[in-house]
Amino acid sequence: MNYVIYGLCFISILNIIGVYIAIARVAEFRKSVHGLDWEAVATLLGDVATVKRSITRLNGRLNGMDNATPQFDWKEQAARTLAQPEPVKQVGG
Repeated sequence: MNYVIYGLCFISILNIIGVYIAIARVAEFRKSVHGLDWEAVATLLGDVATVKRSITRLNGRLNGMDNATPQFDWKEQAARTLAQPEPVKQVGG
């Protein structure tokens, strides 16, 4: 019977410690947001939306660059240029 009482006392002490930790975390949170008003929150939300939009646009451009097929074949152009004879230029005509 004594073990049950000691066990319950130990659990109660752990609960009290947990409550103190929770109170400290809430106090720290309240201190960190003390100067924050609704206008600042609205401004931050607008800034986040702008950054999200620009990141989405940039990702679209990058995906477009990766998925695009090349429209110009450098090897074929080099082969055609080397296969054509150079025209003979007359000097002093």
